[in-house]
Amino acid sequence: MDWTLFDFVFAGVLLGALGVAVFLLFRLKRSRAYRAGLFLFIVTSVLLVIVTGAVGLVGASTNDANMLYLAALGAACVGAVIMRFRSNWLSRLLSVLALAFVFVTAAALFLGWGQNSASWPWDVLAAGAVFAILWQVSAWLFGLDADIRTLESSKT
Repeated sequence: MDWTLFDFVFAGVLLGALGVAVFLLFRLKRSRAYRAGLFLFIVTSVLLVIVTGAVGLVGASTNDANMLYLAALGAACVGAVIMRFRSNWLSRLLSVLALAFVFVTAAALFLGWGQNSASWPWDVLAAGAVFAILWQVSAWLFGLDADIRTLESSKT
């Protein structure tokens, strides 16, 4: 890795934004499941951006295939804003994001993207699996919040 000053500044801004987001998250008046799902979504998103920029998930960080992971995350963020962060829709959206990570990982394996890395294909498999699992756990937490909200609204 050959980090420049811009890389350190970008990582610092990203981690600072993470700190502010977590601070605001604790002030949110929602269920613990929703806050945990949002926390996991934010932390996983920041982790993905840092890992993709620093070392890359598919081969080196200069491999263009890494942009597919970031494009999927960007689409999920836009979708979350459009859906106004409602838990029932976020649950579905993050399940689709997890599935997108599985598909991009499968494409990387079948098409041989990143074959020149030392630990290929295990690095691609491990990274894709870890991020897909984290997205799916976040989706499950949002689904749990949606169930809690449905139960609370049926009581009244």
